[in-house]
Amino acid sequence: MIRPSTVAELEAAPTFADMLAEYAVESAIEGMPPPSARMETYRALSDLGALHVLAAWAGDTLAGFITVLAAPLPHYGRTVAVSESFFVAKAHRSTGAGLKLLHAAEDKARELGSPGLLVSAPFEGDLFKVLPRVGYAETNRVFFKKVSHE
Repeated sequence: MIRPSTVAELEAAPTFADMLAEYAVESAIEGMPPPSARMETYRALSDLGALHVLAAWAGDTLAGFITVLAAPLPHYGRTVAVSESFFVAKAHRSTGAGLKLLHAAEDKARELGSPGLLVSAPFEGDLFKVLPRVGYAETNRVFFKKVSHE
């Protein structure tokens, strides 16, 4: 079942810590520190109405989530919906949960008045391969260069 959820619901899910660890491995960027979710930031953005959480539940088990950030892009003069985080646990990937989450995020983007939904995906990862097959066009590539020794 896909439904709007809260940051607190994600945090309370028994599978959430394992899911974040799995997500960190798949989304790591060479040269960046390991991913470490700042839940206080998620809560603050949600409280401001800027972050919307949608989750896939298999009964009481959290199967996946997508967070949609509504961000004004001054260059375009519009608020645009951006998928800030999107992850489905490997054990639930063949269930259709990922596509259902993506469609729910598209509905949320429409509701927010966004002209579309921006979704990033790790290069050559599962999501990178799926997005073009479900109507997403590659519009940009993101590059990273390490500039500090932290």
